[in-house]
Amino acid sequence: MNQSLHPYKVWDLPTRLCHWALVLLLMAQWASGQFGLLPISSHLWLGYALLVVIVFRILWGFVGSDSARFSHFLRGPAAVRAYLGRLGSDQPTRWPGHNPVGGWSTVLLLALALVQAVTGLFAERWGVLAGPLVETVSRGTVRSLTDLHGLLHWLLMVVVLAHIAAAVWYRWHKGEDRIGPIFGRGRIDLPDAPVLRFAGTLRALVVLALSLALVAAIAARAAP
Repeated sequence: MNQSLHPYKVWDLPTRLCHWALVLLLMAQWASGQFGLLPISSHLWLGYALLVVIVFRILWGFVGSDSARFSHFLRGPAAVRAYLGRLGSDQPTRWPGHNPVGGWSTVLLLALALVQAVTGLFAERWGVLAGPLVETVSRGTVRSLTDLHGLLHWLLMVVVLAHIAAAVWYRWHKGEDRIGPIFGRGRIDLPDAPVLRFAGTLRALVVLALSLALVAAIAARAAP
């Protein structure tokens, strides 16, 4: 039986902006750090910007709108197994936000991006680019974290491509658009209105200010 669907708001603006910013900044980081399409000197400042976005999204996952909170979309093993069992069906899931699998993949992506950004603070490349915290640790630690920083980007790239592939799978196999809502107006076609509380602009600005202050304090370590 066909259900009547209506576009209900699920994603708030701060969450949508975080998604956009993560996509653009990760692409810029790869362009500058791995492929030489942007000046290597921009890599550090792009890293600062990426760290602001990651810190904001993590904090927003605790104090933001319901759909953005980790407590709202992280489910236990039973829920994940049950969802995986229905994943091959061509029926749309109409999930009001992150589904049980998508929620954990989002956390994995954020965790990898955070580790990548943090190791970059201690990394040194070719003697011409150094993170602001290089002088706070031993040379052996710098070398280890630089190697880890260089290796993690491949794993991060795999996770990002898997994220994109999942969205394409939903669109092609299930006829369900999971990309448009997060990058558009934040509305998902659902049979019933989800019960969600949305955080206000002031709260988002406070979280952004805290994120900027933290990263600015780190960047200040690099000042002569």
